[in-house]
Amino acid sequence: MKKYSLYLIVLILLMACKEKRQELLNIKASVQLNDELKENPLLMHPLTSSVNPKESIMSTLYANDIAFDYAKKNLGSNYPNGAILYEVNWKEKPDELWFGANIPNEIISVEKITFKDANSSEYEVVEGTPLKKIKQDSALQNSRIDFITSQRIAFSP
Repeated sequence: MKKYSLYLIVLILLMACKEKRQELLNIKASVQLNDELKENPLLMHPLTSSVNPKESIMSTLYANDIAFDYAKKNLGSNYPNGAILYEVNWKEKPDELWFGANIPNEIISVEKITFKDANSSEYEVVEGTPLKKIKQDSALQNSRIDFITSQRIAFSP
């Protein structure tokens, strides 16, 4: 009898602890295989984040190793040769797990700046679903480069 009671208690505990399985990875907010990106910026070093509540857009600035090392030691925007910055922009959606919080939905655009030397950089942008390379006028490119390079690394304790 004691043996059956023990089995019953264990069974009840297991059933009580059983949780509804939830998706832990936000696939929609990730880079997809058919996107026109040579590398996944989400696997690089995040420098800083920002939110535009009026447009419901959240952004994160990512850096490769060269740009990350530069940003840790310098306040300027004269990134060295080989440095790459990615500004990834998402639409927001309400978080299902935390009331009042927002999380990234699908990627709207990815802006890439590749630094050739202190005076030269190359700007690219991909948009849409799937992400495809688009052309932008040079005035907009220059303003986006200035905005992206003006962002500073966010230090945490």
